[in-house]
Amino acid sequence: MHIVCTIPINKFKYLINKVPELLPVQLQIILINEGSFTRTLKYLTSQIIKVKTSQKEQNIKTNTIRKIRCVWLETSIYTKLLFARSLWYLIYKNRQLQNIKSQLPIGQSFIEHQIDIHKKIHEIHYGYCEELERTLKSKEPLWGRKYTLYYKDKSYLTIQEIFSQKITIFFSL
Repeated sequence: MHIVCTIPINKFKYLINKVPELLPVQLQIILINEGSFTRTLKYLTSQIIKVKTSQKEQNIKTNTIRKIRCVWLETSIYTKLLFARSLWYLIYKNRQLQNIKSQLPIGQSFIEHQIDIHKKIHEIHYGYCEELERTLKSKEPLWGRKYTLYYKDKSYLTIQEIFSQKITIFFSL
């Protein structure tokens, strides 16, 4: 993604309060939502959300496992709604986190394994990407966010998400 603008989350919330017309409320809700985004999509679309892996995991062997995963979240009728890239740092001792299934949405995996996590959104992005525009069949600007998931006060997972503007149509259904 070619980022035109990056806004730290604390400045983003301030900016939206001062200039609410800057961004549709639907996108504001999506960008600053700290819950499970897959679950939010499921409620918005009333459809099953599927994970389609576009890059397999890359494991780098040291005392820490580093996994990189790229996925699309799409509806059951193959409408792509989100592209996400995640970087995992897993310590060998932590077997509970190593058992997370890569074919499931990350949030759903944490829920199934009853792992208590904390999400911290760092920044909001605005930009474009020709490859994503082709895949999404849209020339609209892309919005995204970057956040970290913490487990027992340690960062284990950093995720960058890029949203399709198609998501906003589900708010009017």
